[in-house]
Amino acid sequence: MKVAIITWEYPPRIVGGLAIHCKGLAEGLVRNGHEVDVITVSYNMPDYENINGVNVYRVKPITHPHFLTWATFMAEEMEKKLGILGVDKYDVIHCHDWMTHFVGANLKHACKMPYVQSIHSTEIGRCGGLHSDDSKAIHTIEYLSTYESCQVITVSYSLKEEVCSTFNTPEDKVKVVYNGINPWEFDINMSWEERINFRRSLGIHDDEKMILFVGRLTYQKGVEYLIRAMPKILERHNVKLVIAGSGDMRGYLEDLCYQLGVRHKVVFLGFTNGDTLKKLYKSADLAVIPSIYEPFGIVALEAMAAGTPVVVSSVGGLREIIQHEYNGIWVYPKNPESIAWGVDRVLSDWEFREYIVNNAKKDAYEKYSWDNIAKETVEVYKVAIEMMRR
Repeated sequence: MKVAIITWEYPPRIVGGLAIHCKGLAEGLVRNGHEVDVITVSYNMPDYENINGVNVYRVKPITHPHFLTWATFMAEEMEKKLGILGVDKYDVIHCHDWMTHFVGANLKHACKMPYVQSIHSTEIGRCGGLHSDDSKAIHTIEYLSTYESCQVITVSYSLKEEVCSTFNTPEDKVKVVYNGINPWEFDINMSWEERINFRRSLGIHDDEKMILFVGRLTYQKGVEYLIRAMPKILERHNVKLVIAGSGDMRGYLEDLCYQLGVRHKVVFLGFTNGDTLKKLYKSADLAVIPSIYEPFGIVALEAMAAGTPVVVSSVGGLREIIQHEYNGIWVYPKNPESIAWGVDRVLSDWEFREYIVNNAKKDAYEKYSWDNIAKETVEVYKVAIEMMRR
């Protein structure tokens, strides 16, 4: 099968989890014997590269400070690129999130191309409502993507329920295909000495436990409530919180640390990727994912594969990945006391910690490999192709 994957981010250009998802899926499809072209964006990368068997084509849309306007320019350039490559050679067009919807819809109508739309989150969920004209427009585009596409893929059952209820999408049109992971990429070897030296390089003292947060510093990720839990955590444990991520809330979060008197116990690393991120997971005593809204939660899989115990908000896809007190811990969202309880539950019981770590690593290897995710996705492609033949 010849597949075109349309995404506004793809490694090494990483804005969030979408880039990691598209890379894992594309390479999984290639390993399963399919041919994949990725159409994406970058202003400072080659126009074409073959990366691990995937043909990566990059466009350079007109720059514009208004994101909606820029996304329109991007979609036009992506359509042009597909036209140059030859639209007819593809069996299916797979678009990711609202920014690429117009590419799939236009090619469906102009070229009778099977169009699959993946929705990784919704504007209402990301922003806690529709609070601006831009949000309302994005919400409408998301609706159109569910209406125009042949098939819709969501990354969890909770997101499927959200999509069906929000956009009145027929349930049989929406297929759930989880995010995946290459677990061996995060299950790296680090000696005790390497781990200690790496922790010291971050400012972690030898007598401190390391709590890790990985994610964008935005409202939906809930890191504010993890910081608010720090005074309570510090009553029982000598810890340091390492925050790996960037976002528009950083200034507010640093101010909050000072207000709570815990600034000396919180390290802001900024955006982190590659080997450093893998070492962070392997060196941490636990990872906390305090999201308010989380359609899936690929960070949880990365931590599980690395052998790091996870404490997660009991929301969205995290509730599907994590089974409470089996492969991780659930806590209440937006609840610092509950987060502090979850951290204490892991740090206070070494045997329990080992129990959930072993179960989590087993799940990461057996349930969430990209090769299996790719096979499930191909089944969705087949349905879309058959629909366009009718």
